[in-house]
This record gives sequence, C-alpha cells and structure tokens, in this order.
Amino acid sequence: MRLTLFRFLRKSIQSCWGPPARFLLMKSRADVLKSIQAKIRLLHLAYSTEEAYCGWVGRYYDFCLKLPKAWSPERKAEAFLTYLAVNVGVAARTQNQALSALLFLYDDVMGKPLGNIDALRAKRPVHERTAPSREQVRALRAAVKDRPNVPARLLVDLLYGCGLRVSEPLELRVKDVLWSENQLVIRAAKGGKDRRVPIPKSCAEPLRAQMERARLVWESDRKNSPAVGVNLPHQLARKYPGAPRLWQWFWIFPAANHCAHPRSRETVRYHILPDLIQRAVRDAARMTGAEGLITPHVLRHAYATHSREDIDALRELMGHTSILTTVGYKHPIVEKATNPLDDLLQG
Repeated sequence: MRLTLFRFLRKSIQSCWGPPARFLLMKSRADVLKSIQAKIRLLHLAYSTEEAYCGWVGRYYDFCLKLPKAWSPERKAEAFLTYLAVNVGVAARTQNQALSALLFLYDDVMGKPLGNIDALRAKRPVHERTAPSREQVRALRAAVKDRPNVPARLLVDLLYGCGLRVSEPLELRVKDVLWSENQLVIRAAKGGKDRRVPIPKSCAEPLRAQMERARLVWESDRKNSPAVGVNLPHQLARKYPGAPRLWQWFWIFPAANHCAHPRSRETVRYHILPDLIQRAVRDAARMTGAEGLITPHVLRHAYATHSREDIDALRELMGHTSILTTVGYKHPIVEKATNPLDDLLQG
C-alpha cells in the first residue's frame, strides 16, 4: 500500500515538472553542483574540468529560475546557449564548453540525455595554425628570465624542444625522467594518454640541476614536515600510504610552499602553477616585440612546425589522436606552390 502511494505521488510530480526539470527545481543549487562534482571525481576527470562544468551548471541553474517551469529541458538549454551567443557574445569555443557541461549534467548526472537542441550557435572561425619563426623563438629564449623557484628558461626549452602543453613539464615526477633512455614520460596527458618524448641534449644538464634543487626541497620536507607529501593520482595514496612522501613520486618542479589540495583539502606539496610560466613567457614576448603572438602553447605549435619528423612520428610525439590534427601544423601545398608572377618575370 505504501509503495503504491509512493509511485502515485512520484507519477503526479513527474506529470507536473517532467523528470529532468524536477531534478533541477527540487534540488538546491549547492546540491546540483555537489552531484556534478561527485560524478566528475568518480570518472577521474581533471580538476579544471570540474571547475569549468560547475561554473556553467551554476550559471544555467540561475538562468532556469527565470524561465517558465513548463518549458522542456531542451528548450531551456536552447534559451541558455542562445543567450550566451546573443547577449553575452561568447566565442564559439566558450559556447561549446557550456554545451558540454549541460550534456554532462543531463546525460551523466541526471540520466536523461537531452534531445535535439536548436540554439543559435556562435560561428567558430577556421583559423590557420601559425607559429613563430626560429628567429623569434631564439629571441624569446634569450629574453626569458628565471625567477625564484621558477626555472623559466628550462621550462620554455622543454615546451619548445619537446612540444609539450604548458602543464605537462610542470607535472613531471622524478620517476618520469628516464635517464638511461634519455626520455621523459608524460603521464595522463590530454585524453588520459601517456606518451614519451626525447630529452633535448641542451636540456640534460639544466634538468639534472633542477632535480638536485627539487631534492633539497624534498629533504627539507622530510626533515621539517614529515607528514606532508605530494598528491597522487586516483586512489594510489590509499593503496600505498607511504608513496606521497617517496622521492620517486616527488615533483621535478615543486612549488615554493605547501598548500591545501583543492579536492581533499589536505596539506600537500604541489608543483609550480602554469600561470607562473605563462607570465614569464608573456614578459619575454613583450621585451622582444612578440606580445600577443607567442604564448607557452604557441611554443608547442612552433615545435610541430619546425620539427623535421615525418607526420606519423610527429603525431606520436605530440600525443594527437587524429593525424589530421598533426597535419594542420604543416603547410606542404603552400611551401611547394609556384608563383606565376615569378615565372613571368623570369621568362
């Protein structure tokens, strides 16, 4: 009898609100965001993804409060995405990120995938991938300055010399440097993929010196803060409780101070943050007249453009899933094209 009454009440609520709408309206904003966080952490997605999705879902929740309750989830999502394009004027990539957050909310968290969405979409321009010249990279390297606890020159050389994303050298651990093979192991890169890259000859000695500096930081932690370790991926710290304090798991580029881990809130030694190297590159670019043209990620573009590797090898080194992504860095047709004006003048 009690189960029958419960089913009757549930069916009555669904007929009024609709399943997905009921989820949003019957839960507080904080509860919805906690559901997003829980699902993201269950799937082992990046903390940056968690921040972005929670931000968009929070904005979407506030936006839905102003809409008629009878609207379907698809209509609400369309209105939100159209609002972003028309009223806020976001870029196409930003609108696509918002859409991804909504799809994650309805599909992965609520279990009610959205149907067709006919929102006004921002047009995504097709940009040609460009890279600085070798002369510009040479000038930038000369202008980069190290700062206390920020070996910017070595990091810039790793970005350009290995074609790394800005976070990838910062997340290197001692065990990821294979000196016997002269390689770096890039762990859990974009798409959760590991890959290897060769260590540039010019980076070998600076990298060894940086590891010695990191060793001093590690020894100081063991002496003065024995309980503080580094954060480990997934549940490794639970499986191996002593691992966060072992040398092989320590960062090559440790931060100057301890901090609270953004998820567990425990005190840890984290690595240098990306904004420090971004600032160093921006300052060097300003000094060389390349401000707005060269960023840490553009150095990755430069690696791909200047590399002498064939396309298949370059795809592996850069960690691309599709070779079409790699091909976008090369312009063989333009490089081999003839010019009718030159032919005319030579004739």
